[in-house]
Amino acid sequence: MADSLPPAVDLDETLNLSFEQSLKSRVFLIQRLSDIVCWPATRIPAHERELAADVLVGLLRTASTELRARCASRLALLADAPKMLLRYLARDEISVARELLETSPALDDSDLLATIRGGVAAHWLAIAARRSLGPLVCEALVGTGDVAVIQAVLRNQGAKLSHGAVDSAVLQSRDAPQIAGLVAKRLETSPAQALTMFWWADHETRVNIMRRFAVDRAVLCDELADLFRMAAVEKWADPETRKAIALLERRQRNRAAADRSPFGSLENAIAAGAQGIDRQLVEEISHLSGIRPQTGHKIFTDRGGEGIAVLCKATGLKRDSLRALWNGLRRPMSDADSPASPFGRVMYVYDLLATAKAQTVLRYWNWSLTSGVVAGDLDTLDPSDLELEFMPARRSAALVFGRRN
Repeated sequence: MADSLPPAVDLDETLNLSFEQSLKSRVFLIQRLSDIVCWPATRIPAHERELAADVLVGLLRTASTELRARCASRLALLADAPKMLLRYLARDEISVARELLETSPALDDSDLLATIRGGVAAHWLAIAARRSLGPLVCEALVGTGDVAVIQAVLRNQGAKLSHGAVDSAVLQSRDAPQIAGLVAKRLETSPAQALTMFWWADHETRVNIMRRFAVDRAVLCDELADLFRMAAVEKWADPETRKAIALLERRQRNRAAADRSPFGSLENAIAAGAQGIDRQLVEEISHLSGIRPQTGHKIFTDRGGEGIAVLCKATGLKRDSLRALWNGLRRPMSDADSPASPFGRVMYVYDLLATAKAQTVLRYWNWSLTSGVVAGDLDTLDPSDLELEFMPARRSAALVFGRRN
């Protein structure tokens, strides 16, 4: 009698069963290795932990999002998590990486910088939300140019902004004015950065800038008093000394210009413009105010007009002269007593500033907007030019007058 044949085997069913078993074993292996890499150093030597982490990285490439997120969540609690595994998960999709990027104490600045370079906006935002951020990380985040990320960094009180990060934020605030108000509030922001940013800031930010950065120059003026006499003996022969002194001199109005002027005084020049102030009269008012015409044109054509209040207070003009100047420039006078109106906002700034502080602001503007610029230079100024880093006046002029992206 012939031997009975073995039962037929369904090959597809066997393969499916084998695949399911392999998946179960893989999930088990990932879970177990995730446990092992999270063990304390007293339980597993460092080199074994690193070996387990290397194997785990290879397995996670084909693991589900849920498994990867679970592993990342556990690693976020470790101060000595294996670096390769940490960096791998930090660059995973944001649902996996967020907790690591926001809280992991094991991520150092080099890890964060690598993630910023290889990441996207969601990862940048997660890093910006960390409790503390070092200067290099802040600079890299601001350098992404993403407005939401820059705002998150500026709002983060644990962020330590470098000078370069603030400079970059100031530059980018020209096209994103909502950044300017946050920059003005940062402790790291310098007077030069704030007073330059004034020109494209909104009214509230301009007021904050005036309150914080309009300061007296009493110490500088006292300590350099001898310099004025020395320069006068030399008949002001050195142009660089003249430019520097223009920032430090106490007297704002130009007496020599008043002696030469057909109007005889700043008040008379303003009164002469009752029917309208043209370009020639702007230049005359500028000379009488002790500033260059280029600075005067910037102040008188500024959309907000708060700079006009600074000029009037710095030169000792009374409120009536400010009103006459505003009228002569054909600015709107409706609801002049309301702080919500253009002239009301200008009067608020006028009343806010002390004369000495207004002079500091006006003299800084005049120095920064003119001393670093030569004739015909404005069209070629590029505020992103790295060579301007140690040329503050020229950089300020480039930011105010230079081309935009």
